[in-house]
Amino acid sequence: MLHRLVGRDDVGFREGRLDAVRALVADRARVLVVQRTGWGKSAVYFVATALRRAEEPVRR
Repeated sequence: MLHRLVGRDDVGFREGRLDAVRALVADRARVLVVQRTGWGKSAVYFVATALRRAEEPVRR
């Protein structure tokens, strides 16, 4: 999902980000990510949201 978000295959999560995504998606936990500016905090929330939406049935 991260590769699709940024359009590149050579990217990865920085320290702690994958743990945050797992907590948001698998554990359905509330997560606050505090990192320096430009470290991809938004990517955590975008990836987690996309993954959760992909697993949920469409509600009408």
